[in-house]
Amino acid sequence: MFRSIKWRLTAIFFSVTAIVLFILGFYLMAAMEQYSYNNTRDKLNSYARLMARNLSGYADPGSNKGIYEEYARKAGNEINARVTIVGADGEVLGDSFLDNDSMVNHADRPEIKQALSGKTGEAERFSSSIGEKMVYFAVPVEDQNRVAGVVRVAIPWSEVEAGQSHIRWTIGAAIFMALILTVLVASSFTSSIVIPLQEMTRVAEQMAEGKLETNFNTGAKNEIGTLSRALNYMSERLRDTFSQITEERNKVKAILTSMNDGVVAIDRNGCILLINPAVERMFDIKYENSLGKSMIEVVRNFDLERLLREALTSTASITRELQMLAPDLRTFRVSTAPLTNESGVVGVVAVLRDITAFREVERMKTDFVANVSHELRTPLTSIKGFVETLLDGAMEDPVTARHFLGIINDESDRLNRLIIDLLSLSRIEAKQQEVHLVALDMKSVINNTLSVLSPQANEKKLSLDVDIIKPLPVIRADKDMIGQLLINLVDNAVKYTPEGGGIGIRAEAWNSGVKVTVSDTGIGIPRESMPRLFERFYRVDKARSREMGGTGLGLAIVKHILEVHGGTIKVKSRLGMGSTFTFYLPAEPGK
Repeated sequence: MFRSIKWRLTAIFFSVTAIVLFILGFYLMAAMEQYSYNNTRDKLNSYARLMARNLSGYADPGSNKGIYEEYARKAGNEINARVTIVGADGEVLGDSFLDNDSMVNHADRPEIKQALSGKTGEAERFSSSIGEKMVYFAVPVEDQNRVAGVVRVAIPWSEVEAGQSHIRWTIGAAIFMALILTVLVASSFTSSIVIPLQEMTRVAEQMAEGKLETNFNTGAKNEIGTLSRALNYMSERLRDTFSQITEERNKVKAILTSMNDGVVAIDRNGCILLINPAVERMFDIKYENSLGKSMIEVVRNFDLERLLREALTSTASITRELQMLAPDLRTFRVSTAPLTNESGVVGVVAVLRDITAFREVERMKTDFVANVSHELRTPLTSIKGFVETLLDGAMEDPVTARHFLGIINDESDRLNRLIIDLLSLSRIEAKQQEVHLVALDMKSVINNTLSVLSPQANEKKLSLDVDIIKPLPVIRADKDMIGQLLINLVDNAVKYTPEGGGIGIRAEAWNSGVKVTVSDTGIGIPRESMPRLFERFYRVDKARSREMGGTGLGLAIVKHILEVHGGTIKVKSRLGMGSTFTFYLPAEPGK
């Protein structure tokens, strides 16, 4: 690593900068230390002169010696320095560090001598009384144009050295930070040269691996920029060679991805070459987990496996309908076509179309036509038979004629109800029936339903229990539709509940809307009939339903009315124990 161009250039740049910084650092240290020392001298000089002016009025040392001693101690504490007041004869009048009695005459001290001569005294020497080197400044105390004494201010030399040491550490830290910055700048500078070279090397290696879409442009006007542009030009020429193939491949991929039909391609060994996203969704599988595996391992359907194996041995297309779990049982139309080249069939592509819904619609259409035909034929046959009987002479017997006419009337009513229900269901499904939304109180709808169906319930001695949990929110709905919905549910409960049973209606607020439950103690519904309960003409017990006058459309109408209003319905039932229908209506359709 240290033999690279980057580290060599960085080392040179660092060495030159370090030499310059060290020379500059030593010069700055000397200058700053001198500046710090001069600043200390000026400060001590200022303190001494200020105190000398303050003491100029105390000219009689003998009578004011206690004052000098107290003044020295206070001043020393305030400026954090040693303050000494010396008389004109050299006697120490006050000192902030030591008692006067322990101090000898200072007339021989060099700084005191200079001050007594009327000058500013300065000295750096070892203090025998303090026991360490001190820096002294002394100024004369003048009284009436004569030197009456001296004020001396001193600090230990260690304080001066501490300040100079701080300066040395500061400059040293600055040099250290500058060296770090130098390394960063040098590294950045050399990187601007080395990184483009490394990037071009990487691009060349990727091009060798077939990754021709890679480009690199430094934007530089030097030799490195020229080299990068030449490399890019070569890459573009190679890309142009493969662009058409890539474009065609992307088109095929886009088509396969957007298809709703599943597409599977296998090789001659039956291993999966390709599946599109539709197949992944159909069978809940992953593309990467399917490649190279046989179809039976992935989908686990022997019919599909046999069809693909058969297609591998045929040059013709094959189409079949298969039922497969995806994940529930569904019907697929599978069309296969061989993949061929000059050597023959090399694989098979299969298209899977889910036609479950289509087949279900066909079944429902067939059932609907058969059911309508049957429902219409039964009463018409009955009417025609009784009319022919009447025409053949039964009219002569008034009692028989009246009986036959009553049957004809009942069958006509049944036909009328069937046609009305068919038209109503057709209009709701086709959204041709206008929905008149009004503020609706569910309590009033329940009361209207009870007033209509109470006679039938009383006739069968059925108890009707109503439980309305207040407050019920007012919803927006079509009053006639909701009335028909509730009548259909309660009417079914009355029809299929044996004599002496009970019917319950419960309404309560639920999720800003209304939840209504209609329960009975009737015959119940078999579990296998539950999924088809809301289909048109579906009856759990066909003979019993027709006997009771049902058309087989009531619950289908209920379902579609709820869909129009954005509601839902759930059913719970146990055979022989009764059924419970619970529907929910939102405060407003669509909310």
